[in-house]
Amino acid sequence: MKKASKVAFIAKPLAIAAVMACACASAQAQTSVTIYGRIDAGINYQSNFTNANGTRGGKWSVDGNEWGTSMFGVKGTEDLGGGLKAIFTLESGFDASTGSVNGGTGLWTRRSWVGLTGSGGTLKMGKDLAIQSDPIWALDPTGQQALSTATLVKERNWPQTNNMVSYETPSFGGFTALAMHGFGEQAGSFTKGPTGSVGATGSRDGISLAYVQPTYELRAIYDVQRDANGQFSTLFQSSKELTLGGTVTIDKLKLFAGYENLRAPAAVAGTPDRANHYWLGANYQITPALTLIGAAYHVNVNGGLGSANLFVIGGNYNLSKRTLLYATVGTVRNSSTSDFSVEYGDSGGAVGQNMNALYLGISHSF
Repeated sequence: MKKASKVAFIAKPLAIAAVMACACASAQAQTSVTIYGRIDAGINYQSNFTNANGTRGGKWSVDGNEWGTSMFGVKGTEDLGGGLKAIFTLESGFDASTGSVNGGTGLWTRRSWVGLTGSGGTLKMGKDLAIQSDPIWALDPTGQQALSTATLVKERNWPQTNNMVSYETPSFGGFTALAMHGFGEQAGSFTKGPTGSVGATGSRDGISLAYVQPTYELRAIYDVQRDANGQFSTLFQSSKELTLGGTVTIDKLKLFAGYENLRAPAAVAGTPDRANHYWLGANYQITPALTLIGAAYHVNVNGGLGSANLFVIGGNYNLSKRTLLYATVGTVRNSSTSDFSVEYGDSGGAVGQNMNALYLGISHSF
């Protein structure tokens, strides 16, 4: 009896410890927080680049966002039971060549949202990339590099949305729908934004439809961005945007096609208020590590701005799942009245001037 009591005395705390260990393991399994990011840097050359003082010539540089945005983020989930989860993402963009923040001011310049997800869909509130940003990435042959669908619309399809709430449906056989609203937050108006502040905008609305299958996908995105007065006054900033496109995968070949229409009905007379943007492209996987890229983009803009063509070829070589080498070359051919830069985000274009670009570098994700 004494021996049995001794065994029971030892076994009881061991059992309690085992239960506590299981409870801790269960709690850890229900909550996860992940630190992630990407660092991209490379050598960049642009011909016929025009500086702010009017000097024009070849420009060499080291840049940090040519192949993709350098970023740092934290994301997490908590299992709330019954298939419902709490989710959040905090994400900031930066330039690896200088260490400076890009994409806005503040700590989290790209995303800072919290939400819930479950069988009924996903709800988010906070700051996020605009509704067309992720879908346009899926339709872009270069994957939104500095030479991409953003070049000939001067980044109109690659902004962020502040003060937003969004809802995405669950997938119904590959079909999903996403709706987003960004509040203007001006007293007395649902569409106007805070007047007097630098870069102020009004409300933003959008809807994105997608049908994704293993070998093809179709997408339609419509969004509107208002200025601080609630108007559509600037073609490449405050305007209405419709994007249609799709991809088809045939063995190692992936084909891309897209169309984008911009309208700014409240634009000042004599300035552009309509643009039509088209593109075609392909990715070909030569080996599991090496992918070749080719793309052509064309835009027509009214209001005397004219038209332009962008032609791009490049390649990605994966050294591992996280690290790749890239090289891309492209040229923009401006009409006699257009002034597009060869790379989006730069103001180095000049009216009637063609530009060439070459960049190569390293991208590492973690």
